[in-house]
Amino acid sequence: MANLYLPVVAANISAYAQVLLKYGMLAHEPIVLSSSGMFAPLLGPLLSVALAMYAVAMLLWLQVLAKILLSVAYPMLAVTYAIVPVLATIFFEEKIGEFHFLGIAFVLLGVAIIGGNHE
Repeated sequence: MANLYLPVVAANISAYAQVLLKYGMLAHEPIVLSSSGMFAPLLGPLLSVALAMYAVAMLLWLQVLAKILLSVAYPMLAVTYAIVPVLATIFFEEKIGEFHFLGIAFVLLGVAIIGGNHE
C-alpha cells in the first residue's frame, strides 16, 4: 500500500507545476510557432522551475512503473483532475461549479476504487 503514495506524490508535483506554467504564461504573450517565438517563454524563471518539477515528477513516475502495475498506477494520475481545479481556485480565483465538483468527486472515487482493490 505504501507504493500507492508515490503516484499521488508525482501527480501533486505535476499539478503544482501546472500552476507555475499558468503564472509563467500570464507573463508572456501567446507562443508564436517560429524558431525564436517558441522558446522565448522557456527563458522565464517560472516556466523553468515548472519544467524542472515535471522532470522530478517523471523520475518519480519511473519508480512507480518499476513497483506498481501500470493498470493501477496510470489511473492514479487522474488525481491531477482534482488537484489542479482546487489550486486554480486558490491561485487564480477560478470558480468550480456544482457539476465540476461532482465530476471531481467521481474521479477521486474511481481512483480510490482502483488503488484500493489491486493485487
